[in-house]
Amino acid sequence: MRILVVSDNHREVKILTEIVQTMRDKVDLMIHCGDSELNPAKEPMSNFKAVKGNNDYGLSYPNELTIDEGKETIFITHGHLQRVNFSLTPLMLAGEEKDASIVCYGHTHQLGAAYDHQMLIVNPGSISFPRGQYASIGGTFAIIDARVDKYIVDYYDRQMNVIPSLHCEFNRK
Repeated sequence: MRILVVSDNHREVKILTEIVQTMRDKVDLMIHCGDSELNPAKEPMSNFKAVKGNNDYGLSYPNELTIDEGKETIFITHGHLQRVNFSLTPLMLAGEEKDASIVCYGHTHQLGAAYDHQMLIVNPGSISFPRGQYASIGGTFAIIDARVDKYIVDYYDRQMNVIPSLHCEFNRK
């Protein structure tokens, strides 16, 4: 199963539209981790399973989603309610509570992937306003390839190019 994960576009419609047009036939599921600031019922957001971010005022997204997709249980949240800027422990506890195999979040605008407590934890970074060590890339999203024996996480730039130096593989335990 291939899962596209994007977050924090902050009203930028064009890049999400390009991602949908370019990638929708290459993935099984598209997730948005919040702060789209766009109407959930309209294009391009209608293509995503999406949650509410701290800037999604008045929009009818849920604060979190749990999706059972094949052998995967995917927990999606923006992360602000779990205070991810300070610690990932509350996020991981929420994932464990949902019996998640994959946890996707945003909010920090910093990409990252880890495998801990039998959960893949992925932040795609911000597609529009990246921060941190990889900000110079100019925005990222992730594609998770969930296989029986491992997870493969690849990050892509705004031109839809894979970034080989950010390739990650995690053996499932």
